[in-house]
Amino acid sequence: MSNETSIEGDSFIEKILSHKIIILIVFGILIRLFMLAFYYITHILDPLKGWGDVGINFSGNYNYPPLTMFLMGIFQVISFGMVEVFAFWAFLLEIIVAFLFYYVLKSFKINNLKYVYGLFLINPFFFLNNVFSFENCGYHITDSFFFIFLFLALYFYPKEEEWSRYLFYIFLAFSIVSKIFTIPAIGFLFLKYLIEQDWKEMKKFLIGTIPIVFVFLITPVFFVENYFNLFFAWNQMGEEVLPLYIRLIPVGIIGLTYIFLRLKKAKILEVTFFSILFMATFMFFSQPFIRYFQPLLIYGILTPYVFFTFTLNLGFIKRKIEFDNHLLVFYISFVLVGLAYLIIIFLL
Repeated sequence: MSNETSIEGDSFIEKILSHKIIILIVFGILIRLFMLAFYYITHILDPLKGWGDVGINFSGNYNYPPLTMFLMGIFQVISFGMVEVFAFWAFLLEIIVAFLFYYVLKSFKINNLKYVYGLFLINPFFFLNNVFSFENCGYHITDSFFFIFLFLALYFYPKEEEWSRYLFYIFLAFSIVSKIFTIPAIGFLFLKYLIEQDWKEMKKFLIGTIPIVFVFLITPVFFVENYFNLFFAWNQMGEEVLPLYIRLIPVGIIGLTYIFLRLKKAKILEVTFFSILFMATFMFFSQPFIRYFQPLLIYGILTPYVFFTFTLNLGFIKRKIEFDNHLLVFYISFVLVGLAYLIIIFLL
C-alpha cells in the first residue's frame, strides 16, 4: 500500500514539474496583474498615498531627454488629467517590455525558450525595479521606454539580413536618446570600427545612429530651455558626496582597461552592454541605485553557458539539473535585491 502511495506521489510531482513552464509564465503574468490591482486598491483606501515615479512623471516634474519628454507628454494627454489612468499606461508599457523580450529570446534562438522566459517573468530583481513597491507605485515608465527601444534593437541583432543591422543601430540610437544608458556605445563602437578599419560596418553604424542622435540630442540645444541641466544633473547629485574627479576614477579605469584589453575582440552585443556598465557605474557613484545595472542581466540571459550538471535525487523525485547562465542570473538577482534594500536602508 505504501508503495502505491509513493508511486502516486511521484506521479503527482512529476506532473507538476512537467508543467513548470506554464506555471512560471502564468505566475509571472498574475503577479503583475495583482500588483496593478494592489496599487489601485491602496490608493482608493488612502487617496493621499504617493504614486512614486508615476506621480512625478504625471505632474511633469522631471528632466529627461527630449524624446522621453515627448513620449511622456503623449501619455499625459491620453490620461485625461487622471494619474490613475497614467498608472495603467505605465503598467501596460511594462507588459509590452515583458512581451517584447520573448521575441528577443526567440530571435537569439535561446534553448528552452519558454522556460527561460518564465524565469525572466518572475525574476525578483526585474520585478522589484519595474513593478513592485509597497510604498507608492513601482512602475518606472522612462525605463520602459528605454527597454522597448533596446529590446527592438536586440531583436534585430542576430538576424543575418543587412537591413537588420541597420535596424539594430537605429533602435540602439533611440535607446540612447530615450535615457542615455547606452550613450557610451557611440564612442566605443566608433573606436572599435576605427581600430579594425571595418569601414563597411562603420558606415552602417553612422547611418543608423548619427541622424537620430543629432536630431534628438544635439538640436534641442537651440530650443529647449536649460537643456544642459539634463546632463549635469547627475554631477550635481554626485557632488554632494564626492567631487567629479573622484567619481571619474572607477569609470576611467573600467573604460581604459576595456579599450586596451578587450574592445577589438569584443562582439557588438558585448560592447553595447559594456557601455551600459560604463554609464551605470558613473550614475551609481552619483546616486546609488542598483537598478541602473539591471540591463546587464539581460546580457547574462542572452549569452548561453552551461556551468555544470548534477542529478537531484530526493527519493520521491529524481531529475537531472543543469546549472546554466539562466539559473545564475536568477540567483544573482536575489543577491541584488538584498543589496538594493541595504542601500535604501543605509545610504538613501
